[in-house]
Amino acid sequence: MKETYTIWFQDGEGRETFTGRTKLRELAKRYDFDANEVIKTGETKMISEELSDFGDVVGGVFRDEGE
Repeated sequence: MKETYTIWFQDGEGRETFTGRTKLRELAKRYDFDANEVIKTGETKMISEELSDFGDVVGGVFRDEGE
């Protein structure tokens, strides 16, 4: 059974649920997050260094545990 993940965005773009590590790695390249961190810990946040001096959270990805 493939793992299920959800990617979410702070700016109102909503969320998207998807399955499989292949899709996870594809989205990691597109949105610049650490797919390995999601695999190991179950979640990660996407930080934008461009939006502020400290880096704002603009979204994240988590593994759905109910699957």
